[in-house]
Amino acid sequence: MRAVEEQGHNASEFALAEGTTAAALNDATSVSTPLFGRLYQRAILLLKDETLGMASGGRVPNGTFRMMCLCVIHCETLGAVLARVGEFLDICRGATLKPEVKLKAPDTVQVGFALVNSGKDTAAARTLEEILRADGPHRVRTSLFVWHNLLTWFAGTDLPLTRVTFAFAPPENPESWRRMFNCPVEFSGTESAIEFPADYLNLVNVQSEASLQVFLRSAPYRLIVPHHREQTIRDRVLAVLGDDFSQPIPNAAAVAAKLNLSVSTLRRHLSQEGTSFQQLKDECRYTSALRFLGSSELSLNDIAGLLGFDEVSAFFRAFKRWSGTTPAAYRRQL
Repeated sequence: MRAVEEQGHNASEFALAEGTTAAALNDATSVSTPLFGRLYQRAILLLKDETLGMASGGRVPNGTFRMMCLCVIHCETLGAVLARVGEFLDICRGATLKPEVKLKAPDTVQVGFALVNSGKDTAAARTLEEILRADGPHRVRTSLFVWHNLLTWFAGTDLPLTRVTFAFAPPENPESWRRMFNCPVEFSGTESAIEFPADYLNLVNVQSEASLQVFLRSAPYRLIVPHHREQTIRDRVLAVLGDDFSQPIPNAAAVAAKLNLSVSTLRRHLSQEGTSFQQLKDECRYTSALRFLGSSELSLNDIAGLLGFDEVSAFFRAFKRWSGTTPAAYRRQL
């Protein structure tokens, strides 16, 4: 609300658009999470700045977050996601800060702040400390909170933090900050960062462009008020298999290794979920086959090759087993 007023907009009209009043918001000690999410989204659209409430050192145009997510959605691991986020922000207009990964111990990493590589004259630019000091403690806290929640979304499961440190004095209510991160929180340190087990960086990104579209429709609410569900082993296997079968399909041992499981444990979990590794491979191939058959530019021979079949006859037999019809008959029905 303060940001809306400071930039010359009518705070009363802004509040009324979401069914509340400026007076009610000023007097409230808390608001419902859906209302908070709607107000946050409306403010970002109104102010044309996606860094509202976050430490960035600059204004970031609307649509930037969506493009960043599209750039990283096919990264295989969380470590790769973080690396590409940094590369994206290096060339992004407006942002002067990006997340930085540091190894703190053999089994612990830290994600803190770094300046983007903007190519500008660094002698004339502000230092990292100056930007964080100007943005203030709450923006720093929100940035770390949002980065952590974004990683948990890509992983499809909760990622408990080991520790959070802040390079400023304790606030009036430090206990609320500890509840927010659900881990030990330390103040007056040398830098502001979140810490977690190094193994997290090797976790598989289980999201896809389809799940991203759903996620973006509720952003930034999902980043402020996270509600992640535990991803099933089935979902994780499907994420590893992907939909590019022009390359050799990984076997069960390779997939199990990526998920930090033994082959026997992988097969047991899949059996408990009512499926098998072979069934999931067939599911991925079948889904891709349906998509390819919808493209008139691809011949049936092309599709067989894209799905990793050595012979088109093998593709025909597999497709009839999956669907009860032939690829040619299915294409004629479209």
